[in-house]
Amino acid sequence: MFEFHISTPNPCSQFLEIELSIPISYSTKISLQLPAWRAGRYQLANYAQNLRNLTIQNPQGEHINSLKISKDCWEFAASAPGTYKVKYEYYASKMDAGSSWVDDQQVYINFVNCCFEVKGALNLPYQVFFKDKNYPKTICTLEKSDSGYKAKDFQSLADSTLLAGKKLTNWKYQVQETDFHIWIHGEITFSKNDFIKVFKKFTETQIRDFGDFPEKEYHFIFQLLPYKHYHGVEHRKGTVITYGPAEKLLDKVALADLIGVSSHELYHSWNVCRIRPIEINPYDFSKENYTDAGWILEGITTYMGDLYLLKSEYFTLEEYLLELEKIINRVSVNFGWKNSSILESSFDLWLDGYQEGIPDRKQNIYANGCLIALALDISLLNHGSSLPEVMKMAWLKFGLPQKGYRQYSFWKLVERASKNWDSKSFFSKYIAGNHSIIDLLKIIVSDLGLDLIENENDSDLTNLLGIIESEKTIKKIHPESPAYSKLMVGDQILEHGVSGSKISLSIKRINGQELKLSFSVPKERFLPSYKLVVNQETELQKTWRA
Repeated sequence: MFEFHISTPNPCSQFLEIELSIPISYSTKISLQLPAWRAGRYQLANYAQNLRNLTIQNPQGEHINSLKISKDCWEFAASAPGTYKVKYEYYASKMDAGSSWVDDQQVYINFVNCCFEVKGALNLPYQVFFKDKNYPKTICTLEKSDSGYKAKDFQSLADSTLLAGKKLTNWKYQVQETDFHIWIHGEITFSKNDFIKVFKKFTETQIRDFGDFPEKEYHFIFQLLPYKHYHGVEHRKGTVITYGPAEKLLDKVALADLIGVSSHELYHSWNVCRIRPIEINPYDFSKENYTDAGWILEGITTYMGDLYLLKSEYFTLEEYLLELEKIINRVSVNFGWKNSSILESSFDLWLDGYQEGIPDRKQNIYANGCLIALALDISLLNHGSSLPEVMKMAWLKFGLPQKGYRQYSFWKLVERASKNWDSKSFFSKYIAGNHSIIDLLKIIVSDLGLDLIENENDSDLTNLLGIIESEKTIKKIHPESPAYSKLMVGDQILEHGVSGSKISLSIKRINGQELKLSFSVPKERFLPSYKLVVNQETELQKTWRA
């Protein structure tokens, strides 16, 4: 068993002091791999940049040499049996749901950031020891063992979190055989009973549709911060969610955001943590793990996370439609679907998936994927099934036996559930192809008794020229606008006006050049805003909401 001993002798420095003990029974070469990324964010993070002062001692306590063979992998020769100790410091100074942070109030560690994997020891256990009287309350999602915590292998260690604090609030509820814990570090401005009631209801509804919950214990770990923040990361036995400012949670809309991300992350307990594409089953933390299933991993989860707040009656239908409207309006101003399918965009997460990137190059796997999931669900409902039924099939076929799926094997479940529906055409157009999912939604939301209404944008520049600006700076130009060949992203708008059939602008370019431009008012309108309204209550809507 490998042992990590973690301490914080000077919390204000934000350095963790870590010692890894490696028992060796025969002469061999040891490779130590620090993860380059973490689960839930398919982008290199290069955690090794936070590490310093690595030393290695042999069983006699003598320092021995190591060789760094890549940016985050070290090797050393263990020439004799005994226990070798690897000592180093890790700078824990990033507060989000997937990173690590140390100060005089708390020690918060995602082990994937700072713990080495001993290569070649796939099925050997790890033990973590952390104890500091300055932080009397501790939650760790690993199994308790002796005076520490035990992981059956590195995959389990990398999937786990520790939070120790001077003040830590713990609430609890139970659904079926599982104990659900809510841990809060930070200011609480909402009702404990109301909060637990909502969590219990959406938990019950998700478990009802999957049939069971995969763990006996699950932990919602909240970092409620004094500054603006919003982030969540899934784990098999829990989730970490950062939100701020905490005082904003007095507002119902802000609290709905926190509850929304919580429902999203709970759904990941099945989808991603267990229902997982074969390319990331198991994770290889040393390099990119390419998959085209991002729309399944995050798009379906985004859709389902909010849908279960409707199904559990936390959201009214009108409140739920407001959440969908936000996503539709976000997707409507990006034309990445013309240039990259959702499969290609999923694969390219490792390239620039979490940045805006160049204009209209790709789709967003969360937002576009959510709308694809909505359209897929409506189509399945029209043919006697539903997306929740498909996901239960995926749970039984792939998640429960821990068997990775491929894109085609996942889609076979859709084909099996859809009976007489032409699911292949849907796949070729909206998943493998370059068709607008919003154009499809305009038609099929009527089956739910809804209307997707287009309204002209309130901004003249957006409505007539397809220009999106912020603080007088052009951020985007519709590629079919007459302004597309005259204006540039980054141009500063000095003044503009509409007179009769003409639109005039004065702009200043980043190179200092000032230009006066005039455009004829085009017949077409650009970048409308969308609104979802309830037209009637249909039988399909009742089934969808049930």
